[in-house]
Amino acid sequence: MNETLTCQSCGMPMKSPEDFGTNADGSPSAEYCRYCFQSGEFTAKMEMPEYIEMQIKIAVEKLGMPEDKARAMAESTIPNLKRWKK
Repeated sequence: MNETLTCQSCGMPMKSPEDFGTNADGSPSAEYCRYCFQSGEFTAKMEMPEYIEMQIKIAVEKLGMPEDKARAMAESTIPNLKRWKK
């Protein structure tokens, strides 16, 4: 079984070992990607609205996604991920 896990902070698919973040003990995190979680801590310490704006900017600038599409995707995905659920 080779299922792709999704980062529970940003929604990025985690396919290869280098995609995974690290826990405090250095082991791979099964829940968070390397961009969001390192050494057992979140790299971006902010509230969800700021985080969504940051993800939209990344999608537009780095992935070339149209802003309206990036915003729709971020606003529908991020609030449903484990890190952000209240």
